[in-house]
Amino acid sequence: MKRFLLSIAICMVAVTVVAQNPTKVSKVPATNHQASAKVTSITGNEAVPTNYVPQQMRNPVWGAIGETYYDAVTNASSRPTVATWNDGTAAVVWTMATNNTNRKTGYNYYNGTEWGEAPDPATGGVETQRTGWGVIAPLNNGEIVVSHDGASALVIAKRATKGTGDWTETTLTGPAVTSSVTGATSTALLWPVVATVGDTVHIFACTESDTDYHFNGGSAATLVYYRSCDGGNTWDIQARVLECLTASDIESIGGDDYSIVARNGKIVLLMGYKFHDTFYCESNDGGNTWTKHMVYPFPGGSDFNFDTDFFGPCALNDNTMDVAIDDNGIVHVVFGTQRCARDAENEPGYYSYYAFSEHDGIIYWNSTMDPLPELDSVYLSTFPYRIGRPNLDGDDTIWYSGADGVSLPEYRNNGACTHPQIVAENGKVYVVWAAALEAPYICTAFSTYYYGIFATVSEDNGQTWTVDGNTSWLSYNKDTYFIDWESTALYGELFIEQESENFWPSVGAQTANGNLAVQWYFDYTPGNTAGISSEATNVYGMMVPVDEVGVFCNTQEVYEGTWNWIGIEENTLSEMKVYPNPAVDAVNVSISSKESANANVTITNLMGQVVYSQIHSLVVGNNNIQLDVANYNAGVYVVNVKTNTGVSSQKVIVR
Repeated sequence: MKRFLLSIAICMVAVTVVAQNPTKVSKVPATNHQASAKVTSITGNEAVPTNYVPQQMRNPVWGAIGETYYDAVTNASSRPTVATWNDGTAAVVWTMATNNTNRKTGYNYYNGTEWGEAPDPATGGVETQRTGWGVIAPLNNGEIVVSHDGASALVIAKRATKGTGDWTETTLTGPAVTSSVTGATSTALLWPVVATVGDTVHIFACTESDTDYHFNGGSAATLVYYRSCDGGNTWDIQARVLECLTASDIESIGGDDYSIVARNGKIVLLMGYKFHDTFYCESNDGGNTWTKHMVYPFPGGSDFNFDTDFFGPCALNDNTMDVAIDDNGIVHVVFGTQRCARDAENEPGYYSYYAFSEHDGIIYWNSTMDPLPELDSVYLSTFPYRIGRPNLDGDDTIWYSGADGVSLPEYRNNGACTHPQIVAENGKVYVVWAAALEAPYICTAFSTYYYGIFATVSEDNGQTWTVDGNTSWLSYNKDTYFIDWESTALYGELFIEQESENFWPSVGAQTANGNLAVQWYFDYTPGNTAGISSEATNVYGMMVPVDEVGVFCNTQEVYEGTWNWIGIEENTLSEMKVYPNPAVDAVNVSISSKESANANVTITNLMGQVVYSQIHSLVVGNNNIQLDVANYNAGVYVVNVKTNTGVSSQKVIVR
């Protein structure tokens, strides 16, 4: 534990040195950072790294509802891992494991007031067998969880009453297909998604890569459809390839390149891939017949061959997307955008992508609109439905750091604004997404940006969006985000120091009695591992009142509040500084007070333990309090000054 905390402190110290050198770290408008990537998929059967030793995770500074060492949530889009009910309850699932053999589906339930106790990541789990990639949906007043075993079948777990009772477990096998690589025959189904309406269950999943079942003779996986009209007891449609999917559609499908939603008698399967059209298949008769609708045609053309064809830099779907159906049956779509290219310099199977370009964002579209034209930078600059670029410091420019070698964390090569989730109800549209934080306090130990979770709303069913001043920073927490005031004052721009990475948001398809049920993952190291990680990932659940989206933790108010030190107009304190930082023997707490008052000064470590507490009398004007930290363990501490009108907190590093 001490070693891990010390490493964080060292990281922050290193960042401080860099931040004081404007030739190395400067605020510049978003620019292109080119990288090369290969198209791959995570199956869930990845080998554990050599010499793997799990680390003890320090306690999160806010509430986690689950934990896992399996550090791969999806290959592409966020998956349906949140279920909601009209009575205000909700449930979330995740792939949970401490090693590569005890992997199962983690589960937690919100009873309308609070979340349940987090399951043990080593011994808990919904299923009795090894599974992964679990998803969940309501089943009337009960629930159904669908996962894959990675070898032979889907595992179906369900129970009649949500949140309580024993799970019943069955399997659903796919068609026998033969691998073009190994020649082995398999009935496995991978990467399921699920949606329900009453007792009707809709599932899409991929077969293994094959030569026999794939109707055009290709080697890619095949996306197949299953339907049950009796709550999963029997399946009247099995392994069906939708008539709206062409040979090229099937050929390019990969794990999690699709999202699903069902409402009343309508089902929508949204499909998208960097190098293919973004479109959806729609059924208005419960899954019997399907029609295809275009959202964003792939700029490289419908007959694009990834190994031999080329295209110049342009805005593509970054492989993350979501879909909703509103009260009137209108289909609402969101997807992340990213600047990509494939040219003669790329090896077969590889492409180029550009981080921090003018193409980064979240694009909104609905079925009353025409298919989108090519989203080049000129068009995006005036496009009214690009909604995913949170402007944290309130100016007119999205800034990122110009430090050499700083990049986005590795999450399947997604964009800077990514993994959008959408809910459309009662004439409003809510969007939740992950975005790289503007102007972060960069940790050179990682040389990557941290992400945050954001949300916004359209009050007129998607017709207009006023993102500036109307975006909630859901993952903001005063205990994990701090303002580096010295660098901020030095460079005139906001410098943020962050201690948790927040990624992979998922949202229930409908609200829960006026609340959005939002799930995401957080840890202390940016990026993820394909399989088991040495660092625990925490699962977080938040119930967000819909009336507070765009109001709660409004990004502009967060910025303005931190900039003004206290953020509460009536607060006795008007300014607080802690120095030197880092400290060795002592720290000075400089406080400017508007009136005479008593202040409770405390110091806490990042476990939340109080290591110092004392009442100090403040006079009008400047006050200086010197605190002895010579005997403190090396690490990061928080100095809190509390009066009867508010609290101010600053972080200090003790060497």
